[in-house]
Amino acid sequence: MITKQLFGTTRSGDCVTRYTLTNANGMTVQVLDYGCIIQSVIVPDRNGKPVDVVLGYDTLEGYEQGTVFHGAFVGRYANRIGASRFTLNGTEYLLEPNEGKNHLHGVYAVSMFEAETTENSVIFRRTSPDGEEGYPGTVELTVTYTLTEHNELILEYQAASDADTVINLTNHSYFNLNGHDAGSVAAHMLSIQASRFTVVKPDSIPTGELRLVEQTPFDFRTPKPIGRDLDLTDPQLRLTDGYDHNFVLDTTGLGTPEAVVWSDASGLQMECATTQPGIQFYHANFVQEDAAMSKAKRGAVYQKRGAFCLETQHFPDSPNQAAFPSTVLRKGECCHEVTVYRFGIRT
Repeated sequence: MITKQLFGTTRSGDCVTRYTLTNANGMTVQVLDYGCIIQSVIVPDRNGKPVDVVLGYDTLEGYEQGTVFHGAFVGRYANRIGASRFTLNGTEYLLEPNEGKNHLHGVYAVSMFEAETTENSVIFRRTSPDGEEGYPGTVELTVTYTLTEHNELILEYQAASDADTVINLTNHSYFNLNGHDAGSVAAHMLSIQASRFTVVKPDSIPTGELRLVEQTPFDFRTPKPIGRDLDLTDPQLRLTDGYDHNFVLDTTGLGTPEAVVWSDASGLQMECATTQPGIQFYHANFVQEDAAMSKAKRGAVYQKRGAFCLETQHFPDSPNQAAFPSTVLRKGECCHEVTVYRFGIRT
């Protein structure tokens, strides 16, 4: 079942609608047509108590003022492009720098989308014009969020362009399986089926090296507490003040989850399966610096490392890294990626 209500009006005068998806198991998901934002994901814990496991804001004003991308759909290029430039078909394109000299995520997080609903899905559409933020090609976007009776939140991205371009799409939800305002997730158990990760420079741009996780704090192939090996003497963790790295998945596809996280406190478990080649595991190292913290849901004060992100994606800076999986979207072709977050009780 899906219901909708007015959520607010943007500073530019657009009316924003909130859509509430509900299944028969007592799970609800609330999403906005502003930024395709996931505002809440409420699931019953082992005792049947509803728990909102996604960080965010109570009001549209929070999402307009926020600086940490709570719940947002991001692009045209999720993650970073070094020096805000890349070359495609012999032409250099200059992007708008928005993180020092680099380009991060893009404007989709703060853009309005048209929406329609089916029985259990919300379908968002937007035209990203040629030249937006410096990118070539007019891109037609479709973002579909589906809530199933198996407590799956399915995120489906489709894009087509009238000219060759680059594209990388993801969702930037912050999760805490004890509740959005429950504090540290250091004790959450996490596994990521990735034997390598992308090494980064001080500005978080990849060096190009895909380093083995073996005998490093980045080895999550066997489940372990998120905080167990958070050793900031490790040069890579020190650069980003904790985990904020792209993990190179050993396999991809929707049959078997590439990442699993659970909390012994609530009993909740979240599985993540994806068609994408990487997952950015971010430990919310800077969530406490959000410009809109005062507008967090129900007066919460989100603390450093009080959440985690599993941003399914292609790799950062791929347009400038020939050895990385390509993010080029050719004219007339279709980009189609799917991610499934599946919630349940750990047994």
